[in-house]
Amino acid sequence: MARVFKRGELKQAIVAVLAALGDAHGYAIMAELKERVGGRWRPSPGAIYPALLSLEELGLVSSRDEGGTRIYSLTSEGRRLAETAIGAWAALAKRARDASPRSSIGSLLDTFASSHPERRKLVDEKQARVIERVLARASKEITSTLEKGERDG
Repeated sequence: MARVFKRGELKQAIVAVLAALGDAHGYAIMAELKERVGGRWRPSPGAIYPALLSLEELGLVSSRDEGGTRIYSLTSEGRRLAETAIGAWAALAKRARDASPRSSIGSLLDTFASSHPERRKLVDEKQARVIERVLARASKEITSTLEKGERDG
């Protein structure tokens, strides 16, 4: 999954989305964000709700409980910010659509570990040492690949 938002941009994006939606609950905000970046990012409650809390603390968003659902809306200060956030939204959405897909090393390792048919087999001490050496070589190659990527940009 591509990195879509740079530092601080998620909050701007939420402000822009709330300006368009009006009052909305967190999952509606997440759905709209996902739609606007062309599905290249999966918003999660762990990203959205802390950002909404921060926006509330900054006085840009207010919330209320409606039947057990937290509903968010922009304050007058938030609406003023939305005017500039909406202008930045087009560039952000384009960058998100154009971004090349990326994966975390952890997710690649998790996929390998969970799908490898031999993962549950028990090995003796000698086999364990051989496998550890193979994994050490793989680790060095991963590090080298990452360093090369950093040098190449």
